Amino acid sequence: MTRICFLDTETTGLGRDDDIWEFAAIVREPDGAEWEYHMFIQHDTQRCARLPEEFLTDHRARFPISGDADWHPDVRSRKGAAYEIANILSGGPHIVGAVPSFDTERIALLLRRFGLEPDWHYHLIDVETMAVGWLNGVAARVTDEALMDGHEAPALDRSRLAPPWDSNAIARAIGVDPDAYERHTAMGDVRWVRAQYDAITSNGPKELSR
Repeated sequence: MTRICFLDTETTGLGRDDDIWEFAAIVREPDGAEWEYHMFIQHDTQRCARLPEEFLTDHRARFPISGDADWHPDVRSRKGAAYEIANILSGGPHIVGAVPSFDTERIALLLRRFGLEPDWHYHLIDVETMAVGWLNGVAARVTDEALMDGHEAPALDRSRLAPPWDSNAIARAIGVDPDAYERHTAMGDVRWVRAQYDAITSNGPKELSR
């Protein structure tokens, strides 16, 4: 087995050159041990003005603010964050996320800004894609079992599994309640992703809330 890293970032926008202002990860070792990491990162605060009101309000509420012109001591410098994240993601772990390419593209830019190269496995794992595949497999099994038992195939509506996907609806369909997590916070989304991964690959979500 290999190390798995569930991760998420919060950024100043959707552009590839937008800054990461929050990073969170849970690294799962091959023996099942887990380590949590979380940090706030220095960024161009002016870019946050372009965020939708919901996300701008969240940034204002949670990002540590200093009483003077300097950054709050709990906030990592870009360079410090780059080196710490590079260490967390070293050794070729498999990255698991909700559209993880969004996060890894921006993390890679941050690392390369300071001469560091990404070291995670190139095969990213999108938990939403996993869930849709799993649900389609369940539907196929229901049909096959009905036919093998001599019954008509049930009328299953798979239109809800066609893109564009509703990530909350997909999570609920596999038994994970998105409302039990602090969605659109980096660590909240990491725990939500982990619960979905575990619901698909084991006997159920590792946790319902935290």
